[in-house]
Amino acid sequence: MTISQSKEADDMKARSTRQISIRTVLISCFLALMIFPMIVITIVTYHKENEIFQNQVSRFLLQTVVQTSRSLDANLAEMDRLTWPILYREPFDFLAKPGDSSYELVKAAEKFKEEMVHQYFRGRINEVSAVYFVTPERTLLSTESAFQTFEQVIPGNFQYITERLEQDPLSIHWFSEKYAIMTHREAFTTRIHPSVLAARKIVDSNRVELQGYFIMQFNNLFLEDVLQNVQIGKTGSLLLLDQGSELLFGQQSPYLRNERIRQALGRLPANGSGTEVIDGKWIVAYVTSQKSKWTMAAVMPLAELLEPNRLLLRNLLIIAGLGAAVSVFVSLSLATHISRPVVYLSQLMLKASYGNLDVRHTNESYREISILQRNFNNMMERIQELLAAVEKEQREKQQASMRALQMQIHPHFLYNILDTIHWMAKKYKAEQIGKLVTSLGKFFRLSLHAGNDRIPLEQEFRHVASYLELQAIRFRDKVVYRLQLDERAKQVPIVPLVLQPIVENAFEHGITQSLPEGVVGEITIEATYSGDKVSIRITDDGKGMSGETLQELLQSLGQTEKAEHIGLRNVQQRLQLAFGPMSTLHIESREGSGTSVSFDIPAEEGSV
Repeated sequence: MTISQSKEADDMKARSTRQISIRTVLISCFLALMIFPMIVITIVTYHKENEIFQNQVSRFLLQTVVQTSRSLDANLAEMDRLTWPILYREPFDFLAKPGDSSYELVKAAEKFKEEMVHQYFRGRINEVSAVYFVTPERTLLSTESAFQTFEQVIPGNFQYITERLEQDPLSIHWFSEKYAIMTHREAFTTRIHPSVLAARKIVDSNRVELQGYFIMQFNNLFLEDVLQNVQIGKTGSLLLLDQGSELLFGQQSPYLRNERIRQALGRLPANGSGTEVIDGKWIVAYVTSQKSKWTMAAVMPLAELLEPNRLLLRNLLIIAGLGAAVSVFVSLSLATHISRPVVYLSQLMLKASYGNLDVRHTNESYREISILQRNFNNMMERIQELLAAVEKEQREKQQASMRALQMQIHPHFLYNILDTIHWMAKKYKAEQIGKLVTSLGKFFRLSLHAGNDRIPLEQEFRHVASYLELQAIRFRDKVVYRLQLDERAKQVPIVPLVLQPIVENAFEHGITQSLPEGVVGEITIEATYSGDKVSIRITDDGKGMSGETLQELLQSLGQTEKAEHIGLRNVQQRLQLAFGPMSTLHIESREGSGTSVSFDIPAEEGSV
């Protein structure tokens, strides 16, 4: 291998290392086609399942809150029902009258306590902290152990309660602990403490007179019996809020101290039910009671709600991982199987590029790749055939060159003989012979030195002029000729020795066979420069041809196997090889009127 071939091979290897192999492209495409849809399906499935699961859990959480709220409303309705006998009974006959003594007041309070404990709230007394009845005369009756008077009532709370009762005197009203009318005092620590309270306006139905205001103070058991055992997940909380978003009940939970949750609870609608997501971390399900106007809410972290979905995500990731592993294996197998014949074919091409033209691809593969293999084999065979033809042509060219070198010895002898004849003709004053010898010498010199592919058109005209001079001497005064060469066309290159065969044809078949004695024939050769081409026309006024003979001549120019008209066929083939179809010979002839042969060549001046 030469230095240039080695360098070319190194450059080829360097380029091949920079390029991406077909195996890499196939693996990438297969992996993209297999893994990308798998990833998309996994993500979409997880998010869709997450959304569906979140909606289902939200509905379940809301149903839990609604059901609990209904249970609480049923408890409130039970307390409301317990007050109906008081609402429709006869006026309390033990009510103290204005001016009664302290003894009468104590006795009336004991009677009130006995009726409340043993008659009205007997089954629910453990949930009641105290029951109060305030008459229009500001007399206070209480179920508490200690005797109490109206002066111990918290004025602002009592006024707020009575104003609410006056707005809707027929319904029972519920209030939070902060509106208690009496201050709660504990002698010792206990888990029982005051909670919400309810109030009702008592009116004598017969006389339509106000009897007083009936107020029930409940303890924490009233709400806890209904709400405490409601489980909101593992870490969720059930909350009960009044109309002012104040907490009435709340299961122990750290979320109660979260400011964002408290703000979200404060923005809950005053009516209806629904769910809200807070900061993408917590979900709140709420419902507002039409009976108490209280809002019950359940707060739960989304992470806990979606915990089952994490298991789904893990399973999806495991499946996706297994699918990816299978995809990699399948991609590698397919890419290797598909690319192996292509790689093998490229290796054969590389060997062929190094000069080994005997390589052949014999392994069968896919149909498309088999086509490439067969074409490669055909190409190698064709290259070998072309190389053999080139070698043969080179040998023939070398042999022709050798013959030409050998023949160059003979013209020198011929020129010397012609030169001797010329001087002898001049010595003996035979001018016609001297002219003939001079023209013959010019003709031979131009013919023997026309080895170039292209010569100027001017030189070709000089050559044909020498030939015409010889023919004019030969046929004496039987023919004249006229040459017209456009000045701009003199240096246009042309294939050598194309005009002489056409002119010779005009002599042999046109002029010499048709003209009677005493008639002079004429041959005209014109070269006209017209833009991008030079038009050349050779015209004679000989006997011409019939239409049938002209058709046979035109057909024979395209048939190389025929022996007739070899000169014209040779001229046309050389012109078409040099200049293409534009140089096709155009022959026009009429019997008795002569013949015209014309062709075009490109008007491009060049080095010849």
